[in-house]
Amino acid sequence: MTTSKRVILRRVLLGIQIVLLAPIGWFLYHMFMPRNYSSKTAEVLPLKLSSGAFETLYYATAHPKGILIVATGDGGWSGQWEEPVAIHAAAAGFAVGGWDCRKFADSRTFDQAKLVEAFNAAVEAVRKRAGLAENSPVWFTGWSTGAEWAVAAAASKDREINLVGILSAAGGDRSRYGISSSDLLGEEPQGPDTYALADLAPALHGLRIVLFSGGLDPLDDTLWLKSLHPQTPHKLVEIPDATHDMNGAGSRFLSEFDMAVQWTLDTPIPSGK
Repeated sequence: MTTSKRVILRRVLLGIQIVLLAPIGWFLYHMFMPRNYSSKTAEVLPLKLSSGAFETLYYATAHPKGILIVATGDGGWSGQWEEPVAIHAAAAGFAVGGWDCRKFADSRTFDQAKLVEAFNAAVEAVRKRAGLAENSPVWFTGWSTGAEWAVAAAASKDREINLVGILSAAGGDRSRYGISSSDLLGEEPQGPDTYALADLAPALHGLRIVLFSGGLDPLDDTLWLKSLHPQTPHKLVEIPDATHDMNGAGSRFLSEFDMAVQWTLDTPIPSGK
């Protein structure tokens, strides 16, 4: 074998090894790294829940015009998507509550009812801390797992009464009440503790739904929008060059996010059943 052929073979073998090791590296990253992140901006607000004590992060703003709950990906709170979105939303005039999906899943067993209770408690804690009126508008947003949980938290008759809409970024079509090792590896959630977003979609009637989809994201799913009630206002925002984390909650995504919030305020819910 010539020297040039050996070089080519080594490069090919190296490429194969990188491809094979990538899922392992992704799994290890999700298992250990993101949970080490701590915000230098947020205040921690304690929550008392039937499933046990928890907390929400609080990002203050001078003159809050509403409440935004930001739910994390399955790795937990990080500077990858969650922190940029929370800081941006606070700067735009929203009292922000940070919701760590990974911490919640690691600390308890829960179902939809307990998830709804927890999101509602986060809203109430932020509302009280910000000094907002009871009828102040509320939005749920989330990335990946957080996007899926935001849907579950809203698809209930017991949801926060002042919820205006959901701003869902890079969510899939199925999720779990919890986070398993297979979820961290990117496998589709299956089993009795999982749910299809399409099955919950009709219960979102009365809200406005915005989905953000990245053109370079192999993990998101938007087909479940077809299962919404026919009179539920919804919008799909496609960002062609965006990866799964919306390019680290980049400027294009944040601009679209601002317009989506305004769209939910400007768009009425059609009358009738």
